[in-house]
Amino acid sequence: MNPEQLLERFSTHLRTVVAKAMAMATSLSHDKVTPAHLFVVLLEEKGSIANEILSKLNINPDFIYKILDNKPELVNQNIKIQTATLPELNLMSKKILEKSMLLAYERNHTHIGTEHLLLGMIYSTDKDIKDILHNFKINIADIEEEIENILQSTSKFPDIDDVSNMMDQLEGLVGGDNSSAMPLPPASMNQPEQNQISRPKMKRPSVTALDLFTNNLTNPSNQKNIDPVIGREKEIERVINILARRTKNNPVLIGEPGVGKTAIVEGLARRITEGDVPDVLKRKKILSLDLTLMLAGTIYRGEFEARLKQVIDEVTKSPDCILFIDELHNIIGAGSSQGAMDAANILKPALARGSLRCIGATTIDEYKKHVSHDPALERRFQAINVEEPSKEETEQILQGIKKYYENFHNVKITDEAITTAVELSVKYIHDNFLPDKAIDLLDEASAAIKVKNKLSNHEIKRQKLLDEIDHYNIQKEESIRTEKFDDASVWKKRLEGVNKKLQSLEKIISKAKQPLRKKVMGADIAKILENKLNIQANILLQNEWDELETLPNRLKQNIIGQDEAIEKIVKSLKQSYLGLKDNKKPLASFAFIGPSGVGKTEMAKILAKELYHDDKALIKLDMSEFSEQHSTSKLLGSPAGYIGHKERNHFTEEIRKRPYCVVLFDEVDKAHADVTKLLLQILDEGELTDSAGKKTHFHHALIILTTNLGAELFKTTGIGFGKVEANSKDRDKSIVNKLKEDLSSALINRLDNVIIFNPLTKADIKNIVAKNFKLINEKLQTNNKLSIKATNQILLDLSKDSFNVEEGARQVERILQDIIQEAVIEILKKKQNKQNYSLVKKAGKYSLV
Repeated sequence: MNPEQLLERFSTHLRTVVAKAMAMATSLSHDKVTPAHLFVVLLEEKGSIANEILSKLNINPDFIYKILDNKPELVNQNIKIQTATLPELNLMSKKILEKSMLLAYERNHTHIGTEHLLLGMIYSTDKDIKDILHNFKINIADIEEEIENILQSTSKFPDIDDVSNMMDQLEGLVGGDNSSAMPLPPASMNQPEQNQISRPKMKRPSVTALDLFTNNLTNPSNQKNIDPVIGREKEIERVINILARRTKNNPVLIGEPGVGKTAIVEGLARRITEGDVPDVLKRKKILSLDLTLMLAGTIYRGEFEARLKQVIDEVTKSPDCILFIDELHNIIGAGSSQGAMDAANILKPALARGSLRCIGATTIDEYKKHVSHDPALERRFQAINVEEPSKEETEQILQGIKKYYENFHNVKITDEAITTAVELSVKYIHDNFLPDKAIDLLDEASAAIKVKNKLSNHEIKRQKLLDEIDHYNIQKEESIRTEKFDDASVWKKRLEGVNKKLQSLEKIISKAKQPLRKKVMGADIAKILENKLNIQANILLQNEWDELETLPNRLKQNIIGQDEAIEKIVKSLKQSYLGLKDNKKPLASFAFIGPSGVGKTEMAKILAKELYHDDKALIKLDMSEFSEQHSTSKLLGSPAGYIGHKERNHFTEEIRKRPYCVVLFDEVDKAHADVTKLLLQILDEGELTDSAGKKTHFHHALIILTTNLGAELFKTTGIGFGKVEANSKDRDKSIVNKLKEDLSSALINRLDNVIIFNPLTKADIKNIVAKNFKLINEKLQTNNKLSIKATNQILLDLSKDSFNVEEGARQVERILQDIIQEAVIEILKKKQNKQNYSLVKKAGKYSLV
């Protein structure tokens, strides 16, 4: 065997190892290079992968040198050290190197390194190697695992021609006359063709870069795993029109996560497969590019660029191929390193010429952050906005795909479940979009029923047979790997027998009468959300009108002394839910007017919780932070050219994520006039256009403005103790007029109602004291195991001490906290074991006894 042929595909370290092993054999007057020579040199080859592994095993090279010294049969007395003749590799060394090459080929590696040689050694049957491993108590499984991890992390995809050449060489070895010949790895691309080994080549299907790095969506076998696309006719038609262009024929689908961007491309692929497309797209293929796969294992500079260039060239040569890149923003910077181009820059020329048709898909955020930042790339794509489907469209989508989920989960999905999934997902799931969030609910509800179903006896037997097949496959592959072919033949026969049993069982199962499928109902959907949101399922399923009927009582339990205001609010809400209002406007809009501490902000909080069953459904804006003219950017986002322009606006994003909400503009009178003018757009059209030109809809939001304007008018009417005696109608009229003067009549006239909150009376304060005392007592029982009782007289004294017309209920909470907290601290200091106490007042001071 010619050593030069071996060395041409070896890594630098492996070449050095072979050369040093030959030099060592020469120095010892050995005419053959044995595996022991190679092993000791591997052990001493610093910087190689094999050396890194072996250095952890504490192997003493002196032991190996002793083995070599005791090899008199290797010594050739006729060889002199000065001779130029190199010793040959003995038969076992050749087999080890051959094994190393096969290991490299199996992993599609273009080079053979010291790691391959070490793995070949531990697989060998050489006595010296076995003695070394045994003497140093080396666990072959551990070293094998470490080498395998290294091999799997290295370059996985060689040049396509190199793979074919290597396979031809290996087949030549098997079919050739020279049984001792070794297969050579593919020759370097820069090597002259005449220097490469000439072997007769067998005809084989060519392996292309497209086969390795893309997935053909129009392949009928792939279509079986793709759900049909319902609707989206407009978007698919636009994609077809752009693809038919002469240049810049590259559509990019832009939309929120989960709205169906990828599904549109898959739907187009299905149409092409079925022939339901214009003639211009018939016989086309849509190939989904896997960028992650292209990047995997690229350890050498230029590998990624070569792969991508190969893909581009193959697509360009095949006019029927359309490339699809999901998550298009990933091409920005992909594969780039110092002095190298990223994927985007490599794609640009082909995209501009129109020789490469490409469909992209990405989210709004990523498009704005990455693609639009590169105008040269952006102009090569034609943007198609994919909007979130309506509730009606989502129901149609679910009706179209429900059979796939029914077959998978072995259940029956009812129309009620579909409607409930859509309604509840829209109302309560705000971190995702239709139809994805409705499908998720339906899928999880079906899975919950599926896991409760028990398997039949046939299905249990089928599962056992599948487990046997998995076990026999593992045993067969292990036998082949360790070259125990007789054992592999036994496992193969057993496998064939189990497969026959499985086929017979499948026929029995298919003929057997299927049991009635369990139904997925609306209650099952609500149960999934109950676990997610901690809201009882019966509340989630409650009719909106029934909720409104009980809303007044629930509000009065939390907001004391504002019964008239509550009645007005509920009346306006009922008109909205009846559909008597313009659908473009917000659900309802109110201005809460009244003195400080009467429950205006608290009313907004309670409405958010009672209407939407979530404390987070309140979006509160403190308008004192919007007193400057430039504060409009906090609502609309930064204008172009300013810091934060590319970032999404916090306020509009909150509304998009949670369209069913209460938006509270607290103390609106403190905001700048330019800020309050923005409210006109919200109240009139139910939408707000941000600095990026994107509209945010408020159709399902409840808008509330609060202000203390006109609070002085309550004082002049003598309100405070007892009933209101002044003419409240005249007062209310005066307050509304003042609002129009200080804010604007245009703003006030666009509101559904101006709600006047009356000052709190002594009776109201007493009720508030009793309510807050109860809440404090419950906290003490939970946290400190203490219980406090108070007589009506004590509660009356507390209400008198905390009554303040200007501060309202805020004074009650503050005084109660101070009094009870001080009394409890005194009790805890004394370390008494009592749990029940009474609040008393002596000499004007409260204490617990």
